[in-house]
Amino acid sequence: MVDSQQNKGYRVISMFDRLIDGQGINKKQEAFTHSVGEKTVQRDLNEIRAYLEKAKLDCHLEYVRTENVYRLTKTGESILSKEQVLAIVKILIESRALLKSEMSDIIDKLISIVAADKQEFIRNIILNEKHLYVDLHHKKSLLRLIWALSEAIQKKKIIKIDYLREGEAIPTEKILKPLAVIFSEYYFYLIAYDNKVEKDLPIVYRVDRIQHFQELEQKFQIPYNERFQEGEFRKRIQFMHAGELLRMKFIFKGTSPQAVLDRLPTANIVSKNDEQYLFEAEVFGHGIKMWLLSQGANIEVLEPIELREEIIETIQLMQQNYSYI
Repeated sequence: MVDSQQNKGYRVISMFDRLIDGQGINKKQEAFTHSVGEKTVQRDLNEIRAYLEKAKLDCHLEYVRTENVYRLTKTGESILSKEQVLAIVKILIESRALLKSEMSDIIDKLISIVAADKQEFIRNIILNEKHLYVDLHHKKSLLRLIWALSEAIQKKKIIKIDYLREGEAIPTEKILKPLAVIFSEYYFYLIAYDNKVEKDLPIVYRVDRIQHFQELEQKFQIPYNERFQEGEFRKRIQFMHAGELLRMKFIFKGTSPQAVLDRLPTANIVSKNDEQYLFEAEVFGHGIKMWLLSQGANIEVLEPIELREEIIETIQLMQQNYSYI
């Protein structure tokens, strides 16, 4: 009797394990493997079904007639759909945010969420992109550091970092009030206030250039109405170049004003005249200059006058690069 119960326990756990793993259970094959009748296997499956209902798990056991197997089907809204998983995987690959090994592991885990018969489809769709994925040049694993920085931000703890700027040989020690970790244009960035500077202007540090990180015991406080808001900051910054807040006006002569609104979430169209659009926008720093120049003759900066003059000077310098000797 004991052996019979042990055999049943092993049989049910084995089937449940494989079902959770996305595999299908063929009743006839299962009966042959365990030397029992198909009715016995059916009773086991009924017990698994009853357990799933009692435990209120986000899945149920169903018979897939086309495959002649039983499978678990995930039903809860908390589970990502196959369409959502495919979209997330595509975005992850394009971001190049992580090491290839880390990216591959995350992608495999995401794909395992969807039904087994759809997993191969997603793998085939992304096969070439995944295979040709190229690490960024820093080749650093940043996951633990991102987590540690996020903990310091949550606890409002002052931190000390050794920061190595590109082209420098010796890192510089920084004492900072960490505000946020943001991802943009291939890189993770730490947004922070300098603890030694009275005027709080957000400073941007690339996380992969942090050579050493230490959370200090000292806490910092920021009044609620002055709290840093990542969403508002992200709307106003381009290419992660921080600085003073600028209010600018420019004329756009291109064919897609929607692309301008998507690139600059704070922008709005003031007027339209003969396929020309007058825009106003708020931006941090001069990272916006890189985007403005990328638009060529489609953009004319009107205000602030200092930015307009910078653009003119840059265009003149560019023209010298292409002058005939």
